[in-house]
Amino acid sequence: MDIAAVLWKDSRPMRDRRLIRFLPLICLFVLMLIRPATAAAAPAGRAQEATDSQVNLPQGMGWEDWQVVRDQRAHRAMVKVFVRRGETPATAKVRVMVAQTPKPTFDSPQAIVDALVQTANHQCEKASANSLRKSADDLTYELRAFGCAGQKGERYLLQRIAFIGEWELQVTYAPMGPADNLPPTEKQQALKLLSSVTITQAAN
Repeated sequence: MDIAAVLWKDSRPMRDRRLIRFLPLICLFVLMLIRPATAAAAPAGRAQEATDSQVNLPQGMGWEDWQVVRDQRAHRAMVKVFVRRGETPATAKVRVMVAQTPKPTFDSPQAIVDALVQTANHQCEKASANSLRKSADDLTYELRAFGCAGQKGERYLLQRIAFIGEWELQVTYAPMGPADNLPPTEKQQALKLLSSVTITQAAN
């Protein structure tokens, strides 16, 4: 069982109280980290070809190296999971998730991160978040956790959470194996991917 499944199962009381606000965040980690993937995969294709009308993945930022393997939509929410071209969901070393949901009632992206760390610390020996880029409505951070039930080694995620108009944007870069950081070159590219994603209003 991965950290995401543990967080989902044992955070039930918090989800009952904060279902609308907290569910998108937990779903994010469930989609990203449960291995192997069990949902039906979308046809492989270039990232730009599968972009939602409101989520923009700019060309020239590295998205051409990734393919969509999962595309889920429900009630004004969209989640897409990418793996590197040529890989499958079950064998991918890294997954990238892009999610668009209605803006939650949390005051800021930092409040969402604080809630996640609080939940993770109930399930792991230690969990911590380190902010890399931060403004009032846009936060990129690293999450590290170790000693989690059913896991070996430390887990690492790199995520951006942004409030854009009426939307919340979540972009996550998640190594599938134990890790406490990314190599400098890979980290630079991951940050480039995360920061490039925007939301634009669909044409009427």
